[in-house]
Amino acid sequence: MTKAALTRLCLMITLVVSGWPVMAQSILLDPARATYGNPWVTPFPKGSSASPLDAKVLVTTSALPAQGEFEPLGALYVQSRWPGGTGKATKLLAEQAKGMGANAIVEARVWQALAFPAVVAPHGSGIAVRIKDDDLLRSLANSTSSWE
Repeated sequence: MTKAALTRLCLMITLVVSGWPVMAQSILLDPARATYGNPWVTPFPKGSSASPLDAKVLVTTSALPAQGEFEPLGALYVQSRWPGGTGKATKLLAEQAKGMGANAIVEARVWQALAFPAVVAPHGSGIAVRIKDDDLLRSLANSTSSWE
């Protein structure tokens, strides 16, 4: 192999490797039609008899009180493969919690982190809880909480 051919090969490899983050964004599927979240989680059914508290999930950074009528269902962790805001991670947490039968997510956290094929994508975590007392559920809502 000649020196010129070897130089061209090294230049091509350098361009491909250094341009990977830009190319990763261009090979994404159409985000309008892409699905997010875990396809194995069944959404919480919404019927005509469902109350507004059952139809929505409270996502809050607050911790559960020491006493009350509630049942912890499990830890949640979500990540989007596509770029977007942290609101997307909040919606993914709510969908996963509804699939578990929860009506609240406590100690919720959302952040941006590395992901593939996107360079940075929203992530989230929390604890899914089924709160049986409506007053307790309303008392957990504060200015940093949201109903999803």
